[in-house]
Amino acid sequence: MRDLVADAMARAGGDLARGLTLADLATAWRPLVMTSDKLASAYALERRSPYLARDLVELSYRLPVDHKITDPAQGKRILRDAAKALGLPREVWASRDKLGFASPVPAWLNGDLAEWADAQINTALTDAPAGFRPLLEGGLARGGRFDRARMQALMAAAWFCDQTVRAAA
Repeated sequence: MRDLVADAMARAGGDLARGLTLADLATAWRPLVMTSDKLASAYALERRSPYLARDLVELSYRLPVDHKITDPAQGKRILRDAAKALGLPREVWASRDKLGFASPVPAWLNGDLAEWADAQINTALTDAPAGFRPLLEGGLARGGRFDRARMQALMAAAWFCDQTVRAAA
């Protein structure tokens, strides 16, 4: 896994967003599509994923990050901009109805587990290379119910504190 992520980052030329996209495509994409196909088949449904068409995925990968993400809380920027340009009503392109399931983990990490979370992140910060510091430091701030920064920082801290990773850094 470490080699796969390192290869993705190298192919992305140091661009973090592109590197994470490549790593995601190499690891998570296929299992998600296969699971989705199996679930649809179980109910005799034919599933289509037009946004996973190879040409569209390749085009979106080549686009600069600022064309895709300006405000992390406001996803699907390209689709929203296209809907707005087509003159679709504001309810279509500005809708925030679908927020998804809010995990209780952020509330736990900002509540009863806050001291433990801070200790884990601070321990990793003592020896972390410069590239890890912004991610770890961002996890020390308390976030809202949909904020994943603290959890991501904890995962990075756990990964970095693994002795084999620390030795490689």
